[in-house]
Amino acid sequence: MQTKPTPKIHPLSILGVLLVAGALVGITWLVFSMAVRQETRMETTPQYNVTVIPAPTQTDTVLAPPDLPTATSEAPVILPDGAIGINVYVKVTGTEGLGLRMRAAAGTGTDINFLAMDDEVFKVVGGPEVSDGYTWWQLEAPLDEKRSGWAAENYLMVFNINTPTP
Repeated sequence: MQTKPTPKIHPLSILGVLLVAGALVGITWLVFSMAVRQETRMETTPQYNVTVIPAPTQTDTVLAPPDLPTATSEAPVILPDGAIGINVYVKVTGTEGLGLRMRAAAGTGTDINFLAMDDEVFKVVGGPEVSDGYTWWQLEAPLDEKRSGWAAENYLMVFNINTPTP
């Protein structure tokens, strides 16, 4: 009888098996260590920084007496409803979305400061002046004194601000 030669294992095959086994062991260890870390994270109690703001308390409001006219001050002018005058609030209207050119001075030939859009509200601080066929009023934005300029009365409408009495 003839014996078969025993097959030999190539050394690179052994090296390949060792590398695959090492990779599997490494991946298993990595997954296990991540699971342990996540478990320890879940056990800790979260800490929150909370700022406690006390609730407002009611304070008594003392109303100041109205300013009385003095000998040197002018008596306030009472305007009819819908009339534009100093210290009256007006809103821009009728520009059909194009905006109203707020000018540096009364007149169509003066520099444009900015463009006021429909429904913007302004306080009348000067005027009236008649120029170029229009009556002009000097306006100022209530919250931004830098937004001021002269506007033609044709595009302004009195804006009534109703404030409740205490």
